[in-house]
Amino acid sequence: MKKNVYILLSLCIFSLAFLLTGCQEPEELVPTAGNKLTALSFLTADLVDTKITVEETDTEGVIAIDADVNGLKTTDMTKISVSANIPNNARVEPAFVGPVDLSEPYQFEVVGADGERQAYVIEARLSVVYQHQTLWRKTATELNFTNHNNGAVGFSGDYVVVHDRGGFFYVNISDGERAGDISMEGIDWGSLQRTVPLHMATDDAGNIASCNFGVAEGDVIHMYWWEGVTATPEMLFEYVLDIPGVQVGRKIYVRGDMTDHAFLYLGLSNKNMFLQWEIKNGQVVSEEPRRVDYSLDYTMGVQAKIIPIEVGANSNYFVARYESGVAKVAITYMDGTTNQPIYQSEHHIQGIYHQWLGGGHAFDYAQMDGAYYMFMLEQNTYNWMREIFDLRKVMLRPDKINSIMDLIKFRQWNNWLEFPLDPNFASNGNVTGEVKVRVSPDGQSALVAFLCTNGGVELWEVY
Repeated sequence: MKKNVYILLSLCIFSLAFLLTGCQEPEELVPTAGNKLTALSFLTADLVDTKITVEETDTEGVIAIDADVNGLKTTDMTKISVSANIPNNARVEPAFVGPVDLSEPYQFEVVGADGERQAYVIEARLSVVYQHQTLWRKTATELNFTNHNNGAVGFSGDYVVVHDRGGFFYVNISDGERAGDISMEGIDWGSLQRTVPLHMATDDAGNIASCNFGVAEGDVIHMYWWEGVTATPEMLFEYVLDIPGVQVGRKIYVRGDMTDHAFLYLGLSNKNMFLQWEIKNGQVVSEEPRRVDYSLDYTMGVQAKIIPIEVGANSNYFVARYESGVAKVAITYMDGTTNQPIYQSEHHIQGIYHQWLGGGHAFDYAQMDGAYYMFMLEQNTYNWMREIFDLRKVMLRPDKINSIMDLIKFRQWNNWLEFPLDPNFASNGNVTGEVKVRVSPDGQSALVAFLCTNGGVELWEVY
């Protein structure tokens, strides 16, 4: 009986609660306020998509959005589909209906549910997504390499030029077959303290430059140049090494056309300094080089390499990075006026993105139509692999880079298995090699040659 009373009392209480609450007005749903854009998505007519994050900006003015829109060389920037991530109940005016013309700044507003407006302008650039393919690869045996003697590669006319300490030769771009030897007539390196060339470079027009090397103060360097693969070498300049504790001649770089206007660079091993000569009409402006110092927590190491991005005494440039005597897979981009870093990546980290071979001193830079690339050899004593970094953010917005991992365009794990060192040759104990890029006159394509000492040569087409 007592149990029934408890049940009856509970039912009464529940009924009373229902009557008291059931008659209340329903809670009013308040629309989500806000008019801030958080992301934009782009889709080209070629079906290449891009998504970018829009950082929150505390302003009542127009917010400018820098947008790199991925696409092909044929992409029409006047026909881009756009969608926006905005708060619930907000809208875009004018609405993104149909293709949008992003060939010029495009302005729109996000209108919140409360009627508040925020203006935006998209400032878009086409970021061309280039592809690459291997045209051919030749082993050290096929190219008749000499153990430890082949350390550089370049382009001249229809040929790939290959360095050897005993003399240079050239092969056809079309098939990699040997086509001839470079004349060494009149070269007097044999009479100097250091008698062989450790490196060679070709300029942007296909002229060739090389010198013997120096390892001690007082060593004499003779730099020669060739106006193409069939030319006889001519003396360009003499330089007497007058800096103690450095080596010179292990890496050479030339930007420009030596028959017209160019700059030649020699890095000083294990020191943050390089030498620069200006060249006009096949002659140096001065035998005395300009010396450029910069200060970083690391050096260019033994294989001291500098790559200027354009012709000019104060061109911005990239440098190789060594730490504790070991070359690193890293990107260091320097301001050519202040000689201070614009961007410094962290170096490769073991255990992340599989494992890194290291040895990133062999690289070259190319600015193509709508793209900025670095082609690099990742290598150690026993292996080598070829990779591409997309430097668009480095060149335009370095502050937006989180990690060197963001810049990888192509890096194939175990790539070294596709083209190992030649088993007929020794291991590459000095971890030497080189990369050279030649961009087509219209900027729409490029050739990239990779050489690994005791390995061989691989030629890519970028298109």
